[in-house]
Amino acid sequence: MDISNFDLKDLVQDDSISLNQKMDILHNVIEEAKRQKLYLYFRTTNGPSEDHIQATSLETGKPRDMIMMASNNYLGFTTNPEIKRRAIEIIEKWGIGMAGPCSLNGNTVLHQELEEKLARFKHCEAAMIFPSGYSANIGVITALLGKDDFFIGDELNHGSLIDGARYSRAERLVFKHSDCEDLERCLAKCEGKPGQKFVAVDGVYSMDGEIAPLRRIVDLCKKYNAMLLVDDAHGTGAVGANGRGSLEHCGVEGEVDIVMATFSKAFGCFGGFIAGSRQLITWLRFFGRSGMYTASVSPVIVGACLAGLEMMQNHPELIRKVQENARYVRSRLTQMGYKTSNHETAIIPVFLNDRMKTYSIVKEAYERGLFLSLIEYPAVPHGTERIRMTVMATHSREDLDKALDLLCELGKKYGAI
Repeated sequence: MDISNFDLKDLVQDDSISLNQKMDILHNVIEEAKRQKLYLYFRTTNGPSEDHIQATSLETGKPRDMIMMASNNYLGFTTNPEIKRRAIEIIEKWGIGMAGPCSLNGNTVLHQELEEKLARFKHCEAAMIFPSGYSANIGVITALLGKDDFFIGDELNHGSLIDGARYSRAERLVFKHSDCEDLERCLAKCEGKPGQKFVAVDGVYSMDGEIAPLRRIVDLCKKYNAMLLVDDAHGTGAVGANGRGSLEHCGVEGEVDIVMATFSKAFGCFGGFIAGSRQLITWLRFFGRSGMYTASVSPVIVGACLAGLEMMQNHPELIRKVQENARYVRSRLTQMGYKTSNHETAIIPVFLNDRMKTYSIVKEAYERGLFLSLIEYPAVPHGTERIRMTVMATHSREDLDKALDLLCELGKKYGAI
């Protein structure tokens, strides 16, 4: 089977075959890719996701040490000794789960303490924990909007924001990426009409590391009396002088109605939260269905996140280090001739815009000890394929140089630079 020209988009949009036939085709393509040792997703790892990782070679089937530059563990918290110690203590005292929702089973003092501290960290009045960042966005959007309302989103918004808008049944308007003139066009289109006007953007866009122009967006939302949600999943802990995220970076803390962030990035854990006014959080506790109708985040997760939040606030040198590492990697990639972004985040895209070059570099890098992310459709449009690199505070300069030297060699080999 020739899989080199397989097009997932064509398969999904093919109305001439049934869903079962589509699933069968996709399954066969993936199995053939595995047989040819070309399948670069769901790679097998044999240890924690830290700056060095044990991962299984596609060619030999044996584990080997690799430099990890595909993880969102920006501050290295997944294996931080103090955070692990605190998590173990929480398990001993609280067990491994809540076995039900906080609304019925009780909201522990741990959960309450984390929500209070998260609210202060985000310069908000209150916060509510959700099982994931995805469920947090779904929960808040569907709790606030209905069929008579307006959802206005950036064209590159995260899938959770897009899905939340769909589930809410609100009228959806999309503006060009980070184009505030087009955002104003959408807001003006809704002006004078009944219903809530609701704008949602990523604070940091996950595929290219770009920070949204929040100052201008906040001002437009105030002008048109629209509610604003900022998804700060990738900003929290890694952006801003104190790691408070894209709002701190843009100078708009305390001016955004709803802030979402996750525990799966800089916290190195799992879960998410919404921060905002006390009235908003009270409303979500009763109408945020993705939080109401699922078990509460386990005490061990809450304890680890409490420890992580304290670590962020007490060790600003970690935040400075991840930002320093990102600047260094961007600078060297640019010097090599790679096209990358120029934003102050830990996400560093390497734009190749060619599927085969991207595949070739990521595959050979992996086999030679460098773990990178391959980004293609449906994550990004055809023709915009890229390597997505992420840096950690725990990456040494030696690690970064080794990774960059290999990328320079492979870029020349495959005609990318």
